[in-house]
This record gives sequence, C-alpha cells and structure tokens, in this order.
Amino acid sequence: MFSGRRLTVQELKKLRRRFYALGFVQLVVGVLALLKPLAASLAIETFVGALFLVVGFFQGWNAFVGFREGEKPWQQTFVAAITFIAGLTFLFHPFAGVITLSIFLAAYFMVDGVMKVMEFFRVRSLKGAFWVLLSGVLGIILAIMMWSNYLRGAAILGIVFGVNFTFAGIAFILLARSCSEETGTCGFPESIDEE
Repeated sequence: MFSGRRLTVQELKKLRRRFYALGFVQLVVGVLALLKPLAASLAIETFVGALFLVVGFFQGWNAFVGFREGEKPWQQTFVAAITFIAGLTFLFHPFAGVITLSIFLAAYFMVDGVMKVMEFFRVRSLKGAFWVLLSGVLGIILAIMMWSNYLRGAAILGIVFGVNFTFAGIAFILLARSCSEETGTCGFPESIDEE
C-alpha cells in the first residue's frame, strides 16, 4: 500500500471492498469496547495470556523434540519457559497483564499512528483522506497519553482500544466511500460491477 504512486480505478475498486470490510469490523469492535471498556481490557489481556500459553507450549514441545533428536536447544527451552510463564502471569494476575498490555498497546498506537500519517500522504487526493490523517494523529496522541501514566493507561485500555478502532473504522469507511466516488460506483460493495 505504500508504493507512492496514484491508484488505478481497478485498484480503487479492490481497495474499496477491503476498506468497507475493515472499516465495519473495526467500527463494531470499537463501539463494543467503548460500551464495556473493563470487559474489553480483560478480554484482550486474557486472549494474549492464552496466546502466550499456546506459543510457549509449542516452543517447549519443539525444544523437547530437539533434545530427543540429540540437539541442545537450550535457548529455545528458555524462551518457551518465559513465554509460558508470561501466559500464566497474564491469566492469574490480570492487573499486571493489563499494565503490560497498556505499555505494548501504547507502542502499537504510536507505530500505527505514524503509519497512518504516512499513508495520508499517498491518498491525500481522496476526499476521505483527512480521516486517515486524523486517525493517525489520534493514535499518536493516545500513545503519548498512555505512556505518560501507564496505570491510567491500564485503567482505560478498553476505552483507548475502542476509540482507536472506532476512528479507524470511520476512516476506512469514509475512504471506501471516496473510492466509490473516484470510480463512479457509489454505494456499498455489492453494487460494483466485476470488471
């Protein structure tokens, strides 16, 4: 997406479908997170904890197979143990997990915001491009707010997640709408001719 060249009508049609789909999913997830921010924070934290457990288990299994085959995968064993312990910590100490996640989420929002600002300069000729810029700037501001007080960031993890996803969803929907206007096919993706 970051090629720097103008998009063709065919590319706009393809992007339009993806922008609508991505926009609607992000908007729905964002609104749900805003309605239940604590539940969203804990759901994110629990998901990450479970993911760490699964990854740690498979890394451990791979290390076990390596030992059985005569190798000495000590580094992989160490990483598997750390990953598994991190997963257990996230699941059994949710507050510590939420604080950790708020720090990582702040880093994500910073990177995501910078990437959206960069993307704005590629699509700035489209009417909805301003919303991509706004979403990127908002992501950067949210990251700075979370880094300034990570305890507050942990408390509002679900809200920040919801706000970011809501604005990103709106940005992609408006960008898809602008793609519709550029291609002369206004409306939702079902009305596009396949050519």
